[in-house]
Amino acid sequence: MRPVKNSRRRVRPVGRRRSGSKGPARTPPALVESPFFAGVRGPLRQVLRRLDGASPGVARSWRALLRRLDAGHQHGSAWVGSLDLAACFRPLRARGASGDEAYGQAMRAAADSLMSLGVEEDQAVAAIGLYLEACLALANRPAELRALVRLTSASQRLVVAAYGDERDAARRRLDDRERKRFSGDLHDEVGADLVVLKLYVEMIALELAKGRVAEVGAKLQEALVLIAHATESVRRLALDLGPAFLDSVGFAPAIRGVVRQFTRRTGIAVELDEVNAAVSLPASYETALYRVLLEALSNVAKHSRARHVKVSLRPVGKLFAMSVVDDGQGFDTRTIERGVGLTAMHKRIRALRGRLSIESRPGRRRGGQPGARIEVRLPLRKGHRVS
Repeated sequence: MRPVKNSRRRVRPVGRRRSGSKGPARTPPALVESPFFAGVRGPLRQVLRRLDGASPGVARSWRALLRRLDAGHQHGSAWVGSLDLAACFRPLRARGASGDEAYGQAMRAAADSLMSLGVEEDQAVAAIGLYLEACLALANRPAELRALVRLTSASQRLVVAAYGDERDAARRRLDDRERKRFSGDLHDEVGADLVVLKLYVEMIALELAKGRVAEVGAKLQEALVLIAHATESVRRLALDLGPAFLDSVGFAPAIRGVVRQFTRRTGIAVELDEVNAAVSLPASYETALYRVLLEALSNVAKHSRARHVKVSLRPVGKLFAMSVVDDGQGFDTRTIERGVGLTAMHKRIRALRGRLSIESRPGRRRGGQPGARIEVRLPLRKGHRVS
């Protein structure tokens, strides 16, 4: 009897190639070709090949366009040399998913470099758009123009995502540090008071058991002092906790509570100039302003030797501004980066696309006045009600 042949066709596994190699060639699962450039890969490669030979001229045109962008920004053009977009785009000339992966990593590295230089997100996004505008002369047909438009959109999206990831990470770092500080204060202040208070109560119970009523009075007074101190500590820690306190009492009452507590604790007079209009700000704005105020007043108490502070909160055009001005001894603003608190304030406001400015000199503020001025400006957007 003749053997029956297997009539089923042999199915070649996905990813296996017919070649002289001994093993199958599989695409790593992380390398998935992006569908974003579907339909324009050929024209895009052609434009990018021309870019290699024309990049010096493109860079000159780009810098000319950037000079208009840099007007009004504090960083000027010093950061331009760190953004080599031609090198970031070069991997896209390769075929396969590895080119997309390398391009994405290069754009993320470029965004990280810009963030380390303090370049703002809107400036970075605009710079990419202007670079691709400088490349338009390299396109010879509509398909290549479409490819450049697609490349611009993809590159800006990657940079925005990188900035967003950094903002989220910065918020987590700030929250972690604040939680650790709160935990330490709770242990050192309230915890210590409760331990000593427990000891006094045990001593009072022992005296009463022995019938020594006369000795109880003094220990009760000391216990009352401990209770008052613990209560004050809890109240201050509740203010420092921020968001929970804001949710329970509201933004304006919380600000007033901070000011009253600060004056009672330090003896420094604080004038609060708050807007009379009803202002509806997002919770993220209220938390950021609250935290900055706490840090600013803490610095006044620790370093300024001030006798008077003025806190102002009000809308200014399309912005909401808060300023903290003291009449103390001032400080050298060049040392700001070495101060953890002030650096944290900068990061918190920058994460909301706002601006934080600090004006001071040792002995006087800019304009000849003594002290320091810290001002926060946050953009008011649609839905932020001021009436």
